[in-house]
Amino acid sequence: MTTFRTYLRIFLSHRVYIAIYLVMLSLVGVFVGLSANSGATGEYQETAANVAVIDRDGSELSSALARRVLAGNNRVEVADEKRAIQDSVARDRVSYLLVIPQGWGEGLMDAARQGTKAPELETYVSYYSGMGRLLDIEVTGYADGLYGMAATLGGSAAEVVYATDDAWEGSTRVDMVEQVTSPLPASLVTAVEFASYPIFSSAMVCIAVLMSSVERRPVRYRRLASPEPARTRNLALLGSCVTIGLVAWAWTFGLEVLVLGRSALASSPVQLALVGAALLAYALVAASVGFLAGQLGVSENAANALANILGMVMSFLGGAWTGLSLLPDELIAVAHFTPSYWVTRVVEGAAGMGRVTSQNVMPLVGDIGICVLFGIATLLVGLVLGRSRGRSELA
Repeated sequence: MTTFRTYLRIFLSHRVYIAIYLVMLSLVGVFVGLSANSGATGEYQETAANVAVIDRDGSELSSALARRVLAGNNRVEVADEKRAIQDSVARDRVSYLLVIPQGWGEGLMDAARQGTKAPELETYVSYYSGMGRLLDIEVTGYADGLYGMAATLGGSAAEVVYATDDAWEGSTRVDMVEQVTSPLPASLVTAVEFASYPIFSSAMVCIAVLMSSVERRPVRYRRLASPEPARTRNLALLGSCVTIGLVAWAWTFGLEVLVLGRSALASSPVQLALVGAALLAYALVAASVGFLAGQLGVSENAANALANILGMVMSFLGGAWTGLSLLPDELIAVAHFTPSYWVTRVVEGAAGMGRVTSQNVMPLVGDIGICVLFGIATLLVGLVLGRSRGRSELA
């Protein structure tokens, strides 16, 4: 126990590393989460677009089509001139401009009776946004509806318009489906995904620096001269490494939950527990990597470099910097061999878990187990290297 406390005092003496890698980087993750969208939902409001309609026909059908385009949108007056039409679209004064040619209404009725192709509309869509393209799809659908009603029901133009409007309004019913379980806040998910960097880099560099200090010649000689058994010393060193990983996890995850995820404690406790378990497994992986680096005799400067490089690479392959869906298939294949990938799978799976069932939870538990296996494998390699180094020193 005395040796264990000595190792912890050595760890706490490196306050600069603790302040930079653990405190500051975890605070950066919280700020990143605060800047993310909270994911709160409100009342749906349709966005109005700037539209213009030039009706050269003036028929019953063209007037109905114009009303459909202008409904819920901002009308912009545009002169019926070629240059004015082109300027309004090029300068983004309108997102959508519809020109109804003369004779369009009568031509559509005749085409419907004869079963021929309906006359074309002249449309202009601004490339600055997608609103114009959506309106164009709506206009095409309404015009097809007029044609279909005229071909099926016949009658006057007014009757065709009435039947089309009635069918159009009756086909737009929307139902809201409520989630059974509240998802995790988007800000917390963003911060947790970023947390893979401070947890890995802080645990690895602190453990590597601790073991570098322990392996210095005067300290090593005092350890070897101690009456304490070698197994006890090694267990104390391993316990201190695990403790450092636990400290990195507790500080980072606890801070993020305190600032960003307090509501999830009551609304989504199972999802939050899965995320915490995934980060805990990742912290133990980082501790085992730091233990391995110490057994390899990595210097303090090399430990800093390795912690930053490996931390950023792990975070990138885990989707902290960009979503996994945006990565090419080749990188996704490589990411499968990193623990950060499996942690991100747990985080995203828990964040999107609408209903807590064993079918939803157990696959995520399996992903956590895969992450733990990475840590166990790395730890075993470090123990083997430490045993071989100890034998060579005694020889």
